Amino acid sequence: MASASPHDPSYSEITARLFELATGYMPAACLHAVARLRIADLLSSGPASVTELARRAGGVKEDALHRMLRALASVGVFAEIEPRVFVNTPSSELLSAEVRGSVRDIALWLANPLHLRVFAETLHAGETGAPAIQKVTGHDAFDYFRHNPAESEIFNAAMTGFSAQYTPSVLEAYDFSGAGTLADIGGGHGYLLTAILRKHYGLRGILCDMPHVAAGAKAHIESYGLESRCTIAAGNFFEGVPAADTYVMKSIVHDWDDAHAVTILKNCAAAMCRPHGKVILLELVLHPGNEPDMGKWIDLEMLLMSGGRERTEAEFAALLAQAGLRLARVVRTRSPMCVIESVKE
Repeated sequence: MASASPHDPSYSEITARLFELATGYMPAACLHAVARLRIADLLSSGPASVTELARRAGGVKEDALHRMLRALASVGVFAEIEPRVFVNTPSSELLSAEVRGSVRDIALWLANPLHLRVFAETLHAGETGAPAIQKVTGHDAFDYFRHNPAESEIFNAAMTGFSAQYTPSVLEAYDFSGAGTLADIGGGHGYLLTAILRKHYGLRGILCDMPHVAAGAKAHIESYGLESRCTIAAGNFFEGVPAADTYVMKSIVHDWDDAHAVTILKNCAAAMCRPHGKVILLELVLHPGNEPDMGKWIDLEMLLMSGGRERTEAEFAALLAQAGLRLARVVRTRSPMCVIESVKE
């Protein structure tokens, strides 16, 4: 296909699209700033002037704030209803920490300065195949979190936010009632596991994660009165996992290359109590070809941050087979998250 020339009617449309993509870091940076300043929360009771917003936010210059909000309003995040007076839109409302379905914690993670620094080194990952975070910080991703508790807190809050977004659609599409004792490997603060246990009263749960992460799950489990049905097993899933009938992992396998992912899966298969127990993965499954797919962008997140990858259905089947597991089915949900059910051979 020949490229468009400056004389073609489509040329300006194509260049505008490229400019939009080339400046994509700008709305991301502005989203992070207004999320930090809680501007959406300040607008929850109605319109407000930039003067008032700057005063209430504290530590921000009125002119700079106006320019950020004006730019975001041009893409539908906030609206300037009269000069220097702004109001929430359906998009900006979700940046409020107080609304149902809030994505504030997710925005604070995906658009934070660490990401901007790491993605500035995309070519480094292309040239070396190594995660760019190592060049930027001197650490791999999870070691970086261990040394930077504030960043770890942002990351864990975002992962809980993702769970809140996707768990309802997973529970709607997949029946966990026969899971017996269900171990959530890499379960973070326990949002997914507690949601499953609250729906299925006959199940028992085990939350397994690194000690500094698992410690944050205790209060969450107790808040639902589930401490008698759910235990915490702090540990390293590369070294082993607790015995259970069924294992579930949400967005864990995609963090790792095939060799590391197979080790985790083999550990689950080896510790499994039932002869033909299940390992259930909650992951994005890549669409083929040029079809738009959020997973293709999250795949770059894995390339640059953790060294992992998103996978197609065929790639999941091959990965599971290496661990002695058979892909039984892939259950699509109304969210981007899929349920990948595998059975021990």
